[in-house]
Amino acid sequence: MIYDIFMIGAEIGLLYGPLALGIYLAMNIMSLPDLTLEGSFGLGGAATAASIVAGVNPLVAFFIGMAVGAGAGMITAFLHVLLQMNVLLAGILMTTAAWSVSLAIMGTGNVALMDHTTLFSWTESMGLDNQMSMVVVGALVTLFFAVVLLLYLQTGFGLAARATGLNIQTARSLGIKTELHQVVGLMIANALAAASGALVAQSQGFMDVSIQSGVIVVGLAALVIGTSIVRTNNLVVSVASVILGVVVYRCLVALSLRIGISPNYVRLLTAVLVFVVVAMRIHGDGLFSGLSSEGRKRRKRKRVQFLENDRVANLF
Repeated sequence: MIYDIFMIGAEIGLLYGPLALGIYLAMNIMSLPDLTLEGSFGLGGAATAASIVAGVNPLVAFFIGMAVGAGAGMITAFLHVLLQMNVLLAGILMTTAAWSVSLAIMGTGNVALMDHTTLFSWTESMGLDNQMSMVVVGALVTLFFAVVLLLYLQTGFGLAARATGLNIQTARSLGIKTELHQVVGLMIANALAAASGALVAQSQGFMDVSIQSGVIVVGLAALVIGTSIVRTNNLVVSVASVILGVVVYRCLVALSLRIGISPNYVRLLTAVLVFVVVAMRIHGDGLFSGLSSEGRKRRKRKRVQFLENDRVANLF
């Protein structure tokens, strides 16, 4: 049973690995709460499916999907940088638009890929069964992008991007072109999200425009779980923890379904899981210290400081 659950978690979770890496880059590294990632997931799947149906090589179609996702990230970045629109609002608008764009790309709400060659049919032709094919392709693609992301973040340009996300005022004072790094960062993050969409569409044998709905919560759950299991400032370990988080999350979902929980409640369980993990990360160390008078005062000061700092810039 444990082996089966692990295999299911790896089989599905690794397909969402690039999405989790994209969320990690946008939100953890660049400090940009970009919701375009959800729309880019659907755009990547739609562009890849439409390309495969048109006879394009599956690998080329995969990168076409990534390019479309990068384009969505670039538009969001320009709305934020050039039009001075709050990145949260820009992401919401782009995700809304992405639904219609995905429909326009496919020409319909659903495209079948069963009779077409995909990345997974390639590996199956080598003798692998369907499950192992998904694990191998997902692992190779996720590992490849994890290595590329690590190499990027350790270059001079990547270090400047990390400085931009860490403290944009200080980065500007050092002469870093922060706007450029925000544009490039969002493009890369959304390309990674689109890569996951392309993988999922090919793995399930069809592309439905509804696959993007709520997918960012999956990535956030993976990010929260992974960074809670492994707390470190080491970049390599942090990226590895994100991948671990997405596999653990899918294992938990598989376990909940195995014990009889209705699939209708999976998203509710995901939301509750994120709530609990975040609450434990923030308040876990102070649950008992808060029982004393000094502990209560300390927690009150901490809460007031949080409320003073946690402000979303004016949306309009």
